[in-house]
Amino acid sequence: MSKKILITGISGFVGHHFVGKSQPNSTLFGTYHQHPVHFPNITCYPLEITDTDAFIALLEEIKPDTVIHLAALSNPNYCENHPEKCQEINSAATFHLITACQERDIHFIFASTDLVFDGKKAPYSEKDATNGIMTYGVDKAKTEHLAELMYPNKVTIARLPLQYGWCETAPNFLTSWVKALKSGNSIKAFTDEYRTAVWVGDVVDGLLLLANQAAKGIWHLGGPERQSRYDFAVELAKILEVDQKLVIPVLQKDIKMAAARPADVSLNSEKANKIGYAPGVAAERLRELLNR
Repeated sequence: MSKKILITGISGFVGHHFVGKSQPNSTLFGTYHQHPVHFPNITCYPLEITDTDAFIALLEEIKPDTVIHLAALSNPNYCENHPEKCQEINSAATFHLITACQERDIHFIFASTDLVFDGKKAPYSEKDATNGIMTYGVDKAKTEHLAELMYPNKVTIARLPLQYGWCETAPNFLTSWVKALKSGNSIKAFTDEYRTAVWVGDVVDGLLLLANQAAKGIWHLGGPERQSRYDFAVELAKILEVDQKLVIPVLQKDIKMAAARPADVSLNSEKANKIGYAPGVAAERLRELLNR
């Protein structure tokens, strides 16, 4: 019997990478807010994420087995400057969605972040305590905790790391870096910020894995290697066959930003690896992306 999976925020960077991911045992549905999308394998609906009644009506129409909740305000600096808006979208709205799913016995996957940690004790496992140092991370951690208390039997927390991929309609840092380097322009990259970055397509596979296995609890979907942003950028320059001196090393602590950034939020993802999560290393995935 086919499993129905509803993905909120399908028009975002991660959401775009569900295209082509249909599996024989699942049917995908998605919601968007301000940016209508039309995907060949996903039926998409408009939804204001704070409109609980509209979300309930959608649940009644689709009757999904799992909701993957991606819709969020994910820019840390914006959240730092707009804490009330961050709370409204990232936590309050999520609680209403969880309640609606709980009343209908629907599995709920909440997309969280590696930024729930303070960066002082990496690599982090699912058992490590959260201690965010920015509004975005603190709010995500609070939502994780309350979600598990609200719906312990059918809530999954998927902590996502820094992600990279190629998407013209929902670009991320990789898109701008590639365009700059190919044009002979320099880019700046932190030597003192470490992450377990991962190709966004691997993250999507991980989310679908958690959905199809109805996994509950906390799961890390990090990449297989710990890298600084600078090391990642140098790897990119090598693959593009451009002068590596175009990558300018800078220190995160010297760049003034609204939201404080933890130095090292590398994730230990062995738990997910044991059930089939198998992300590729950056060099391999970048070659595949850029040589298409």
